[in-house]
Amino acid sequence: MKSSRIWLIAAAALAFIWSAVAWVMHQTDHLVSWPEKVTALMEETPWLNGQAEGTHESRQHHLDRVITHFNRLDAAYKRRLREDSQPVVDKFFASLNEEEQKEYVNRTVDPYLDRLERGLKALPEEERKRLTTRMRGDMKNQRSAAQDGDKLSPEEREFMDSMVQEDPIFFLRNAPIKVKMELAPVLEDMLSRIQGLRR
Repeated sequence: MKSSRIWLIAAAALAFIWSAVAWVMHQTDHLVSWPEKVTALMEETPWLNGQAEGTHESRQHHLDRVITHFNRLDAAYKRRLREDSQPVVDKFFASLNEEEQKEYVNRTVDPYLDRLERGLKALPEEERKRLTTRMRGDMKNQRSAAQDGDKLSPEEREFMDSMVQEDPIFFLRNAPIKVKMELAPVLEDMLSRIQGLRR
């Protein structure tokens, strides 16, 4: 009798704890993000699912949700999103108009540039040179592997390479939107390396 009462109390306590956990998770769901959540938001894009294009305000609201949740991902989650759902990300980005694409890149890629520039400046000169050389090589490889990379004329490719060699951060700040999107993985990787060095 006594042991069954203990089990009942334990079961009630566990039920209460799990109910509290479920309530907290429900209340904070809009504050946390993970790759599958971002993928789901992109796949639920109304104008990609046969619905009307929507008003500027409704499109802006959905875009803002996607960007907000994407920006909450840490570097490992962003890598997983790329590895598991890059076609979904590409389809979503291609569905945006020019102004929306610019906003997406301004809010998801451009902030890396400021942090990368500050991080590089804080490193000792030799380390900074080594990482900058690495970044140049990674950018060149990423652009070569990109679909648009093959469409560049030899003159355009030579010009791009010379700009990357001269000042990769300057190149990235002035690169076209699609080039910034293609090179975002390089920036994420470089930031992770810099953060690792500064610990």
